[in-house]
Amino acid sequence: MSLLRTFLPYPRAIRAMGFPKEVSGIRGRYLRCREHWANHLERSRSIILQGAERAEQRRKAVILGGGLLHDVPLAELSALFREVVLVDLIHPWSSRWATRHLRNVKRLEADITNTLDATYRVAWDGDKPLPTSEPRLFLDDPEVDFTASVNLLSQLPCMPMDYLKREGAHASVKVEQFARHLISAHLEYLNRLPGKVSLITDMERLKINLMGSIVERRDLFFGLPWPTRGEEWEWKLAPCPEADRSHHYYRRVLGIADWK
Repeated sequence: MSLLRTFLPYPRAIRAMGFPKEVSGIRGRYLRCREHWANHLERSRSIILQGAERAEQRRKAVILGGGLLHDVPLAELSALFREVVLVDLIHPWSSRWATRHLRNVKRLEADITNTLDATYRVAWDGDKPLPTSEPRLFLDDPEVDFTASVNLLSQLPCMPMDYLKREGAHASVKVEQFARHLISAHLEYLNRLPGKVSLITDMERLKINLMGSIVERRDLFFGLPWPTRGEEWEWKLAPCPEADRSHHYYRRVLGIADWK
């Protein structure tokens, strides 16, 4: 993909759902909260490297959610594998510039769920079904020896859900069913990929008051069962006063080096 692509308009569905603004917001929050994020990012990189080192061959590594790269040990992966492919909807110029010297790193702009365009087309018509997610990327590529899904899984439904709710044509129950479907389809996709697979995902949002008590929990899997193995930790995503002057917003995160 040419670097010129970064200056051209994104597809209509991506712009309508607010993905470019969201990526910019995440980048800004990282710059403001990087000290609070440090443990989460370090543990994410560690899980990825543990998984990568288990690969039986070192031909191609794929990073799903590899746009901003805060949580990806890219230099180490570039040294381990012949080729590294970063997959995301948006690859910011800052990430491209920071990794310009890594000649075996490639970028792919792609909708991993394969549903965004279809969701955009039916958002105004509540009588039409929401799309079915059938991820296909790399399933037929025998050279993929390692894939990591990086802090992506719980985010797959977020922007489409918000967009559908703003349009208001589809019932909230139907939208939540769609969210669960996107998550379960991604997990099934990870099962079908060739090679070793690592998964890092947040599972629960915690709202914490200034006394340190959890006052609200939000299940980011919408009732689907959480994986029961792996390492767990807390991500201090938005400590007070980043999002709220009286509460912290943290995430409970799970890392699995060898998903399969």
